Amino acid sequence: MSIPNVVVFDLGKVLVDFDYSIAIRRFAERSEAGMEQIQRLVNSPIQVDYESGKITTDEFFAAIRDGAGFRGDRDEFVGIFADIFSPMEMMIQFFESLKSYGVPTCVFSNTNEIAVGHIRESFPFYSWFDNYVLSYEEGGMKPDEPIYDVVEQRTGESGASILYIDDRAENIETGRGRGWQTILQENEAASVAAAEALLDI
Repeated sequence: MSIPNVVVFDLGKVLVDFDYSIAIRRFAERSEAGMEQIQRLVNSPIQVDYESGKITTDEFFAAIRDGAGFRGDRDEFVGIFADIFSPMEMMIQFFESLKSYGVPTCVFSNTNEIAVGHIRESFPFYSWFDNYVLSYEEGGMKPDEPIYDVVEQRTGESGASILYIDDRAENIETGRGRGWQTILQENEAASVAAAEALLDI
């Protein structure tokens, strides 16, 4: 197998961990709805519509506010929804090492405007990637094929020239079907070891 020319990273559960229960608990404290109802809202098609760019942040806020009886304003909502992330230090260090080797990198994530805004402000490493393919900007989500086309167009690479790291098997399968080299992340140390072996670094 050839050495990859670019490393493509998923974001959540690969470079930053997240815990929606933090937001759900804080929402419940400021809402008429209980935690179970808010959980259902967060897991509903509203979230998919938001992450696929079908609705705006304002529309997402209005839908969750009205569905939960949230008593706060938009700024409070954004703060609660955003503050659920923590750094995955080993993977971030690996990413930073790739920069020192001159290996191009790309973020490839099902995500949303609130999350990206918070990550950009809170985690300096995020601004160091060469390319970004974000579901809400592209109007499509993994594991559907079209957004993988965008990764290839943006990086200028395809097939085994791409090494792709993601924590979801269905997302990895689409990449593997396109001939990408892939790592299913189950723990950081194993991902880093596998990637370093493939990259011969």
